[in-house]
Amino acid sequence: MNNYNYSDGGFTFKRVNKAKARAAYNNGLCVVMCPCNLRPGAPWHPEIPVDNKSGATFETTLNAFEYYNIRGHETGRYTAFYIPVVTVDRFTGDAPTAGTLGTVEQYDYNYLRG
Repeated sequence: MNNYNYSDGGFTFKRVNKAKARAAYNNGLCVVMCPCNLRPGAPWHPEIPVDNKSGATFETTLNAFEYYNIRGHETGRYTAFYIPVVTVDRFTGDAPTAGTLGTVEQYDYNYLRG
């Protein structure tokens, strides 16, 4: 898996593996799916944000996405998954400052769709 990040709409998205994407989806968080050879973001936005509010399972959603969007060598043969992340202070969970001892990346809960 390639380590790839992109920014869109003030959010930073990080590429994750299928297991992390499935866990996020099953916990009600939004996951972004994109064909692996296409790069998400401007100008064409080939990515699709999905969540489990429709009641579909992760595998059902993934199979539908791949059926309609994975088209061989041009788009790639599998799906890449992205989640929005934000860097926070390890101990307080707030934005890091000059006096921060350590930081961690966590899911950006501001991205949740209504």
